[in-house]
Amino acid sequence: MKAYFSFYRPVLLAILFVASLSACKKNNSDPAPDLASRVAGTYSYSELVAGGQTYPASQTDLKGTMKVTRQSATTVSIVVDFRIKSTNEVFLQDSADDVTVVDAGSGSIEYRLNGNLIAKGTTSKLSITGEDDNGVELTLSATK
Repeated sequence: MKAYFSFYRPVLLAILFVASLSACKKNNSDPAPDLASRVAGTYSYSELVAGGQTYPASQTDLKGTMKVTRQSATTVSIVVDFRIKSTNEVFLQDSADDVTVVDAGSGSIEYRLNGNLIAKGTTSKLSITGEDDNGVELTLSATK
């Protein structure tokens, strides 16, 4: 009886050891970052659309950034600072907290403040639309 037990004991230990290793499989699938984390970052001025015409940043007298900071999984803060290159005067400067980011489908993201759409973009581009002093609609875009 003792020989029977001594033979199966190492076999049983080996089986338990192998089973414990296979049970501790490492899960390589990290959860995807939330939307606010994906859009967070500094966006540099890239183009201006005014009067239906698109002008690359290099053809305008503007410079600036839009900084997006994650506050929660669904909210961010945005700091906008655009200046006139030649004079360094403020062209557009503003900030907002508790901006809700919404996946609008097809890679499009909407930024909403108190339910109102204030900006649109993707995870690498951000655009805000407004009017100048003459009532001409313009869109400032910036990219990461």
